[in-house]
Amino acid sequence: MKPFALSFSQSQMEALLQNSPDLVYIVDLRLQSLIFINERVSDILGYNMAEAETLVQKLSSIVIHSDIASLWEALLTRFRLLPSNETAEFHLKLRHKDGSVRTLRHRCRVMTKEGEENTQIMGTAEDVTDSSSRELAYQKNQYQLKEAEVIFKCGSWEWQSHETCMRWSDGLFRVFELSPDQYPDRCIEYKVYESFIYQEDIAKVRSYVRQLLSERRGTLDLEHRIVDAKGVLKYITLRAKCYFDEKGKLARLMGVAADRTEIESYQNELERRLIALKKSNQELEQFAYVASHDLQEPLRKIIAFGERLDKKYKDQLGTEGQFFIARMTNAANRMHGLIEDLLTYSRASRQLESQEPISLNEVAKEVLEDLEVKIQDKKAIVEVDDLPTIEAQSTQMHQLFLNLIENALKFTKPDQEPIVQVRVRKATLPEIKAIPQLNPHQSYFCFTVKDNGIGFEPQYAEQIFAIFQRLHGRSEYEGTGLGLAICRKIVESHQGYIGARGNIGEGAEFYFYLPHRRSGVSA
Repeated sequence: MKPFALSFSQSQMEALLQNSPDLVYIVDLRLQSLIFINERVSDILGYNMAEAETLVQKLSSIVIHSDIASLWEALLTRFRLLPSNETAEFHLKLRHKDGSVRTLRHRCRVMTKEGEENTQIMGTAEDVTDSSSRELAYQKNQYQLKEAEVIFKCGSWEWQSHETCMRWSDGLFRVFELSPDQYPDRCIEYKVYESFIYQEDIAKVRSYVRQLLSERRGTLDLEHRIVDAKGVLKYITLRAKCYFDEKGKLARLMGVAADRTEIESYQNELERRLIALKKSNQELEQFAYVASHDLQEPLRKIIAFGERLDKKYKDQLGTEGQFFIARMTNAANRMHGLIEDLLTYSRASRQLESQEPISLNEVAKEVLEDLEVKIQDKKAIVEVDDLPTIEAQSTQMHQLFLNLIENALKFTKPDQEPIVQVRVRKATLPEIKAIPQLNPHQSYFCFTVKDNGIGFEPQYAEQIFAIFQRLHGRSEYEGTGLGLAICRKIVESHQGYIGARGNIGEGAEFYFYLPHRRSGVSA
C-alpha cells in the first residue's frame, strides 16, 4: 500500500494558517520584514490586517523595554545557527493597540537559509497574559503565606499514604528550630517528629492517633508539648483535614501546626491572677462579715447606752452632758450608716451571680413605698413612666432607683414644691456608639431621673460619682457621700453607663443606660 500523501497549494496553506487559534507570522530576520501574519493579530494586539503590514516598522513602539536594534540582533543571534528541526521558545511583552500590555509566548522554527545562516523563521504566538498574572498572584500568595508563618509562628504539613514521611513548610522548620537545608526534600519521618514530643505527652498523642483512625474522623485537632532542637519547651496546636479512601483507610492528611507557647504563658498568668482575685474576693467577703457583725455590734451598744443615759440620767447630766451624749449618738449613727453604705458599695463592685427578668415598674413601686414618708414631708410630686422589664439583679435595681430618687428629694429648694420625673426611652444606635462603654451590638434603654432642685455646677458632673465626694457640708445635707458611687457601680456591673447634667439653681438630671438583656443574648 502506498503511503498516504498530502499536497497543499499556497492558498490552502494560507487558509490553514489563517484558521489557527494562535497568532502565526513569517519574518525575514535579515531584511527585518514581515512576510506573513494571520488575522489573529486583531484579537491579540488589536491591529487590523492593513495596520499589521507595517507592524514590523512599529515594533520599536510595541515591544516593551527593548531597543529595536538590539532586539533584531538578539533574534538573529538566536536563530542564525538553529537546526531546522528544532523549535525556539521565548516570552515577549507587546503593547496592545489600546495601550495595555500583553505577554506572548513565541514558538519559532527556521524556514529558509541563505548560505549557512537562517534568514526566515515561522512562528506562533500565544497570549499568556492571564497565565502570567496568575503566576504573579500565586507568587504573591506564596510570599504572603511565608510572611504569615513567620508572624503567627506556624507552618503547614502534609502526609500521603504512599509516602513514609511528612512534608513540612519552612515555617514548621522554624517552629522546631530545624534547618530546612538539612532536609532538601522537606520530608520528615514520623519517628523524627515523635522524637521531639515531650515525653509525658507521647502516650496521649499515640492514643489520639489510634482513636482518629478507628473512628475515621474528618479532622485532626490535637494539642501537645514539644522540646525543640534548642531544648526549649513549646506548646503546639495541630489542625488537619483527614482524607480516607473507599476502604476506610487513611489516604492523606493536610494541616497546620502553630506554636502557642506565648498564648499558653498568657493563659497561665491569667489563671494566676484569677486565683489571686478569687482570694482577694474571699478576703473581701470576710471583711464584709466582720464589718456587718463585729463592727456593728459595738456601735449598736454605743447608741443603745447613749439613749439610756439620755433618758435615765438626763437631769443629772445637765445641758453640757446632754450635748456630749447627743454628739456621741449622732457620730455612732453616722458610723453605722457609713458601714452599711460601704457594704452596699462592696456588693455592687462584685460580679453579678444571677440576673433574671425584672419588672422595673414593681421596683419603682417598692421604692416609692419606702420613700413615702419623705415624699409626704417634702410635699413632693414624683412622676414615673411606664418602665420596662429587663434582665437584672433585683436588689441592685431597687438600690439604684432608691438612691437616685432619694438624692433628688434631698437637694430641693426650700421655697419650691419638689418635682421628680423618672423617664425612659429606647436608646438610639448613634448615641450608643457615642458612648465607648456601651456595646453597639446591644440594645439599651435610657433612663433619666430629673428634679427641679438646687442643681450643681457642670464641672462637677463627673466628680459627684466618686466615693466619699460631697459638694455640700454634712451640716447642710445628710449622707455619707457613697450614694452616687454605689449607683455607678451598680450600672457598670450591669454593663451600662451613668452620667449627670446640671446647673446651679436649675435642678439636676441623672441619666443611665441599661441593656435590655444580658450580653450575648439578642434583644
